[in-house]
Amino acid sequence: MYRVLLVDDEYYFREALKRTISWEACGCTICGEANNGLAGVEQARALKPDIVLADVNMPFLDGLEMIRRIQSELPDTLFAIVTGYSEFEYARQGMALGVMHYIVKPVDNDELTGTVRRMAEELEKRRARESEYASLRFWADKNAPVNRRAFLEMLLSGHEGITEQRFRGECAHLGLPIRSGGYAVCCLRVEVGSPVSLSAGEWEEKVRPMLRDEAGVHSHVLLCNDRGLHILFYDMAEEQWDRTGMSALMQKLQIRCMRDMVCTVVAGVGSWCPDFTGIPASCAEAEGSMAMIATSELVRQMLNYIHVHYADPDLTLQKIADALYANYSYLSAQFAREIGMSASQYLTRFRMTRAAGDLRSGRDNMVQIACGVGYTDVKYFYRSFKKVFDLTPYQYVEALRKGRQL
Repeated sequence: MYRVLLVDDEYYFREALKRTISWEACGCTICGEANNGLAGVEQARALKPDIVLADVNMPFLDGLEMIRRIQSELPDTLFAIVTGYSEFEYARQGMALGVMHYIVKPVDNDELTGTVRRMAEELEKRRARESEYASLRFWADKNAPVNRRAFLEMLLSGHEGITEQRFRGECAHLGLPIRSGGYAVCCLRVEVGSPVSLSAGEWEEKVRPMLRDEAGVHSHVLLCNDRGLHILFYDMAEEQWDRTGMSALMQKLQIRCMRDMVCTVVAGVGSWCPDFTGIPASCAEAEGSMAMIATSELVRQMLNYIHVHYADPDLTLQKIADALYANYSYLSAQFAREIGMSASQYLTRFRMTRAAGDLRSGRDNMVQIACGVGYTDVKYFYRSFKKVFDLTPYQYVEALRKGRQL
């Protein structure tokens, strides 16, 4: 039932309004009444009616000014002006306020019934629209992450259906802050054979703080797909574009990925473009130019050797040096200088990352997992695992079951 407030300075007229028609049959109920404009404003504040029937000529505050004040606080309220035939000017001013319903004195029962029913129907349509909008907003918000990813994928791949109007509309609708021109795309991709196995969302969450740690990084959004992790930089003036600096940033990310997640990645940098139509070309250039981190040939051979022989329980730096015909001390120092961690630290982290991948895939035989990554002592394997992940293998599995991101 919609709530109706009656505002008129004539007591008997208000009583007649209450008894003239069946308000319930119109889908309404009288929630209150007032005998002047000021009292009408106070009653509206207290009762928050859906409909107000207001006389024009009242003491203290006329009906039009009362409507203005109520509208400023309750903009969704509908109003009907009760007016005489000689008060057309008041009706005209009411139309300027958005009042579209009028009841002419003396009140005719059919006219009053028709007006109230039209107002109730208008409120019902509005309620239905609001319910539909609320449902659309709910599903839009619920699907926003998926829709954002889909739209970014279309931008990077160069979908022909993205016009200027659609680009700006989708950015606004999806909350993507990329409407400001000046773009460039960079890309990272994990090399085959790396032990880390993360979902697209997990990759984005891993790289996002790495970018935050780097001073002076331009505004960006991330998208990981089967072609790699793409970094779309935006709001970047042409004079700010520095390809050498961007290449240096990507190399830093490569080293961080290698050190923190023990994965070997290739990286590429695309060219700057002034508007969104150049994004696909920049993306294609970044994907096509991906290359390994600029390590020395000796360190690259050492990494490859570790990736192949990590399951050997007797693997040591001396054994690696012998296999590569390199000096042990020189190899150790060179690896630490280029990678930012010791060879033994890298080997341990690589093995534990492999073990974590086994746990993620559902394997639960700890003896087999330990042996599979080069540990004959399970207790030592447990200690090494906890040192890397700050969790025991069983705690790690339990965290995965609870949906924690690791």
